[in-house]
Amino acid sequence: MKKKAENKKEENKSVNDLIIDEAVKQFKEGKIKNGLDVTNFLDSLLQPLMQKLLDTELENHLDYSKYEHTKEKKNSNSRNGYCKAKKVRTEYGNIEVKTPRDRNATFEPVIIEKGQTRLTGFEDKCIALYAKGMSLRDIEKTLKEIYGVKIGKDEITTLISAVNEETEKWRNRKLKSMYVFTYADCLYVPIKDDITSDKKAVYIIIGVDANGLKDILGMWIDNTESSTFWTNIFEDLKERGVEDILYMSSDGIAGFKSSLERVFPKTQAQRCVVHLVRNLYSICPRKEAKNIIADYKKIYTSSNLEEAEFQLDVFSEKYKEQKRIVRKTQDSMQYLEPLFELPQEIRKCIYTSNPVESVNSALRKVTRGKGAFPSESSVFKVLYLRIKDLSEKWKKPIQNWKVIQPQLIYIFGDRYTKHLTL
Repeated sequence: MKKKAENKKEENKSVNDLIIDEAVKQFKEGKIKNGLDVTNFLDSLLQPLMQKLLDTELENHLDYSKYEHTKEKKNSNSRNGYCKAKKVRTEYGNIEVKTPRDRNATFEPVIIEKGQTRLTGFEDKCIALYAKGMSLRDIEKTLKEIYGVKIGKDEITTLISAVNEETEKWRNRKLKSMYVFTYADCLYVPIKDDITSDKKAVYIIIGVDANGLKDILGMWIDNTESSTFWTNIFEDLKERGVEDILYMSSDGIAGFKSSLERVFPKTQAQRCVVHLVRNLYSICPRKEAKNIIADYKKIYTSSNLEEAEFQLDVFSEKYKEQKRIVRKTQDSMQYLEPLFELPQEIRKCIYTSNPVESVNSALRKVTRGKGAFPSESSVFKVLYLRIKDLSEKWKKPIQNWKVIQPQLIYIFGDRYTKHLTL
């Protein structure tokens, strides 16, 4: 009775339980000694699993099991052995399977299709590694070392080239009708031009929409930063559906403000305070730099304009012997004054272009040390893949959005609320 109960219990076990029991058995026998052995044990299940599924597919196609051949058959078709064994690449390594055949040659397997030598997954892996800035040779080596699968550079190039169409579609996609905060900056990337190579400016704009969600609006390439090209960028945003921008922060890029006023005249342009600090730091005596910057911070972090002007007077008196520093600090007030008209939460959002700078820092990681890119399209492709990776983290509204939104409604009224999506 006890043995019968044990047999019944064994029959009722799930597949997962049977696999675990086998793993425990191999552990006790000393065949599994560490985590790598566990991984190898699980990998070893894939080949028999795929072969069994292929055999079951044919069984379903013929509508009778393998051992019914002596009985009355339900149709005239029957098994016809196997095709020659083939290697199939999987994300766990190579496996070898034999595709079963039928007499009428009507069997079309789905699990592993005829002629298929790679299961899905490697395309995404190649593209993900490429997005991290890895060279084709490095990707080839990584896939070989980790998965035991050899994929040639030409094959990897073919996989990645399919991203071109996706990149162009992204660059020309429709945008939201309004963005509350936008941040503009550029990075320089070496690109080949016939025989020589030269660093070109890659313009990046990040936007925060009416619901507080962040997105990268686009990227553009030109030989250098200029007002003409910035005008073209803003016109491109308009053509792609942007009707209004409330605030745009930048680092004082050449021709930026005049171009913005031409295309989006209502937008408030804000000079990045962090760049003002860096510019001031660059002319400070090394021994005094820390104290000077700390005193300057008292100005731009003031609660209102009156306090800021008071702190400026204190600063000017304290460092009156260093006329160049005082003059630069006084000149920077024109960029700080508009900030004090705003609530502190909004002020924090626009007084720095750090959001786009952090993105540019991530983008530089995939362009630095790669030498000159063969074309602009190759730059767009690499940066787009990295942007796609970064954007996955931007699923929630920006910090303090619940406080900021009522402030925007109060300041802008219908100019803001008509763009809200509920």
